[in-house]
Amino acid sequence: MRRMRGTAGLLVLGLVGLGGLSACHGGEPGQDGPSAKHREGRSEVLRGLMASKETVDPKALKTAGSEVKGESAPAPAPEGTGGSGQQPRPMGWAAGRVSWVGDDELLFVDGQGQEQEVFVDEATRLKRDDENVQLHDMSEGDEIRVTYEDHGQEWIARDVEAVPAEPEPRPDPEAPPLR
Repeated sequence: MRRMRGTAGLLVLGLVGLGGLSACHGGEPGQDGPSAKHREGRSEVLRGLMASKETVDPKALKTAGSEVKGESAPAPAPEGTGGSGQQPRPMGWAAGRVSWVGDDELLFVDGQGQEQEVFVDEATRLKRDDENVQLHDMSEGDEIRVTYEDHGQEWIARDVEAVPAEPEPRPDPEAPPLR
C-alpha cells in the first residue's frame, strides 16, 4: 500500500512539472533548451559570481593597468615603516673605550682593537649612571656602549651609555717590595 502511494505521488509530481513547462511556453511545443538571451543572462550571472570569489594581487593590478596604458611597469616601491616615509636603517651596537670626544662625534676603540667613529645628533640619547648628560661630559677613557644606525659610510648614535673609567690601581707605597 505504501508503495502505491509513493508511486502515485511521483506520478502526480511529474504531471504537474510537465504542465508547468507547457504553461511557460504558452502551450507551444518547447525549443531545444533556453534561448540565446537566457543563456547570455546566465553566463553574465556566473561570471559575476566567479569574479567575486577570485583574489587578485594589488601589485599585479597596478602592473596590468600600466601595460594597458602603454607605460612600462614601474619599479616596485620599497617596503616602508608603516607611514613614517623613511626607510628603516640597519641597527647595531658596539662597546669600547672612548679615545676622543669631538663637537658632534666620538672615537672609541672596540673590543677587537678597532677604532670606531660614531656621530651624535639631536636625537641621540646620552646617559651616564642612568642620568642624561651632554657630549662634552664624556671623556677619554670612559667605557661606552653605543646603539647606532648604519648610514653606509657613517654610524649615527641613537643611544650612548657611559661608565666612568676606573683609575688603574697603583702600587701601595707602604707595601713591602716583592723580592
